[in-house]
Amino acid sequence: MKKIRIVITDTNVDYLQSLASFIRNEGGNNQFLVTYFSKEETLSSYLKQGEMVDILLVSSEISIPRIQRDMFVILLEDDLLKVKNTSMPSVYRYQRLDQLVSNILGLYYEKNEEAGRLLQRNNQTKIFSFYSPNGGVGKTTTAVNFSKQLALNDAKVFYLNLETFNTTKLFLSDDNENPSLQIFYYAKTASGQLLSKIEKLRRHDPHAMVDFFDIEINAQELLELSGNEIERIVNGLLETDAYDYIILDLDSSIHERNLMAMKESDTIFWILANDSVGPLKTKSFLEEEEKFFGRENVMKDKMSLIINKFNGNLLNDFDELELPIDGYLPFIPNWTHPQSRAELLGNDLFNQEIQSIIRKVILTNQEGGVLNSGF
Repeated sequence: MKKIRIVITDTNVDYLQSLASFIRNEGGNNQFLVTYFSKEETLSSYLKQGEMVDILLVSSEISIPRIQRDMFVILLEDDLLKVKNTSMPSVYRYQRLDQLVSNILGLYYEKNEEAGRLLQRNNQTKIFSFYSPNGGVGKTTTAVNFSKQLALNDAKVFYLNLETFNTTKLFLSDDNENPSLQIFYYAKTASGQLLSKIEKLRRHDPHAMVDFFDIEINAQELLELSGNEIERIVNGLLETDAYDYIILDLDSSIHERNLMAMKESDTIFWILANDSVGPLKTKSFLEEEEKFFGRENVMKDKMSLIINKFNGNLLNDFDELELPIDGYLPFIPNWTHPQSRAELLGNDLFNQEIQSIIRKVILTNQEGGVLNSGF
């Protein structure tokens, strides 16, 4: 989930702590990361470290530091007249805190429409992408097992495979023999029938307890999909208001359908094998991030790094990625040979670790914000 990183600087320590605490509690599902400072020099030192900041709330009595390109500065003013007359975005500090926060976010949304749209989804359906920069790492096995484990937690889940050559049939099935490939036609035509077609074309696997589209392999169809068409399908699934989670299973390309899926996602589960190839490709991807998305750290903020095929010892140094590892999925020797659906979705050791990741990455993120101080 994309979090809004707010830094507050004010010399009034009591006010500073009250405001920071209120914003944290407003973000009951961890939508805000709050850091606060009472000294100008401490703020400057923090910013020089290159920490990402979305909103800087700063008292008008404090000199505004040299800011990052994507940082949005809002002045905290003591005088209501100054708020109305200043050329910079500003808010009156002595209004009700709930109204103050609303005004702050209103100013931010005006500047960043995408952030506002994603934040509005925070209490609704969450979108998770599963991606790896290289193939053969067990990404789809992870994505489908993840879908089933979420369903076992009483969640409503939709799984959508967007790989050029999808393998959905290895994992999910139902008794309906009609494929769901038509969904792409209705997305391409921007048809008003898309929502009704989603209802008709979605399938349900009773074993995995997951809804999905039964899409026949058609590489040309997938290669012709645009980012806008993926956005329409995702928004159509959201409009059904039927799901707690939408799982998007992506292939290793940087086709625009994959980039749009990542952009739409709240969290990207970045799956790497326990080798040196994945970290190298991941580092290259992050170095090119600004070319793909127009700014840096768009994806890094959402990424949850998962090591698959783990045998107890890391074979490579992942520290240079500057990403915490959120889970270690075990190597399952039996999966090197053909397995049934039940065996691919029923390994206790594998799924115990998935449940651990769900508790750590998803449930923890829904319980509260992060509050840091730097006096």
